[in-house]
Amino acid sequence: MKEEIQEYASYNVLARKALIGGVPIITLLIFLCLILVTGFGGLYFFDVKKGLFIPCILGVVLFLIRLKCMDDSTALDRIPWDIKALFNRLMCGSNVISLTSTDNSINRRRENVREWIKNNTHKK
Repeated sequence: MKEEIQEYASYNVLARKALIGGVPIITLLIFLCLILVTGFGGLYFFDVKKGLFIPCILGVVLFLIRLKCMDDSTALDRIPWDIKALFNRLMCGSNVISLTSTDNSINRRRENVREWIKNNTHKK
């Protein structure tokens, strides 16, 4: 007898976040409100050069978020993991560029273990 293959509807589109111009909507709204408030506050209390400093920095951060999220709408969700990996690499003194589970090279693993032992042995 021929066994039937069950097919299921794919809801991959439900995992995507809504983007406007390559930036998630909520992030865009928060940054635009911050730019507006800091812009008006800065111009009210300071001159143009000092008053627009913080809104310009927020605009650059928003542009960097746009670059990161343009191809992948969930890229902002991985930023805390990237920061944790950065601190982990700094604490261990490792030269590993990224943390991944796909590096299966035995020589690479041995090199990483030797480096970790070298950096984490206590000198007496």
